[in-house]
Amino acid sequence: MSDNLIPKIRGALDTLRPAERKVAQTVLADLDFAIHASIGALAIRANVSEPSVTRFCRAIGCEGLRQFKVQLAHSLAVGVPYQTVTIDKDDDAATLVHKVCDSISAALHDVRERTDPAALDAAAGLIAGARRVCCIGVGSGSGVVAQDAFLRFLRLDIAATAHSDGHLQRLASGMLDANDVLFAISLSGRSPEVNDSVRIAKQRGARIIALTQAGTPLGWDADVPLLLPPSSAATPYSPGVSRLMQLAVIDMLAIAVALRQEPGVLEKARRAKAEVERTQVPGRS
Repeated sequence: MSDNLIPKIRGALDTLRPAERKVAQTVLADLDFAIHASIGALAIRANVSEPSVTRFCRAIGCEGLRQFKVQLAHSLAVGVPYQTVTIDKDDDAATLVHKVCDSISAALHDVRERTDPAALDAAAGLIAGARRVCCIGVGSGSGVVAQDAFLRFLRLDIAATAHSDGHLQRLASGMLDANDVLFAISLSGRSPEVNDSVRIAKQRGARIIALTQAGTPLGWDADVPLLLPPSSAATPYSPGVSRLMQLAVIDMLAIAVALRQEPGVLEKARRAKAEVERTQVPGRS
């Protein structure tokens, strides 16, 4: 059996029986739920019988639900590639343009299909109603995305901060309380600094929003998980689409928050933006 179970399920959709296909679609729509669900819960969500769940597991090469859940958890842990193209060292520039754009398009399509509108709405409600929002992430990927989230919220007159240093993350998390939100960003969901900060913030009563992959400790610990498709390992010849996926969700979230804002707040943000533009030197961004 393939180590990567998710592509195998997707590839089998057209050959599965109708009830089995319903189970497959339910699994692909919420991988985190599928890992933890009982056979009864999975059958209810898919609107099929429990024997249909068992037949689905066998159809994709597993003896039963237990083996299926173990294999699915392994697939998520190692990172199932969402990239659908392979870039070769000998590709010319024209081929490179097409392959990179195709990879980005496929990744953003996956984000669109897998983003839970209810989770996005819940996250926007928490941020709009928070006294302050602390954004955290580590490294050149999630750390940069946390800074972008901070700037987007700041422009909406939300008291936001961002930290990429582990020590400062823990310190800031310890200052939060039940009126605050910690927005934790980690693609792997296994960053020690981020996960420890989440633990501290939860002890202080803060609400946790996580931008991460399904089936990760960070996603499990969050009050509102915003789940991304699993990523493949980056190489010099692979398109770096993971940050674009994160930024796409940040855009969705910031706009959802803006839609909840009072007109006076939005006008205040517009005036602030106009002042910044007024002081900019022509020709510089």
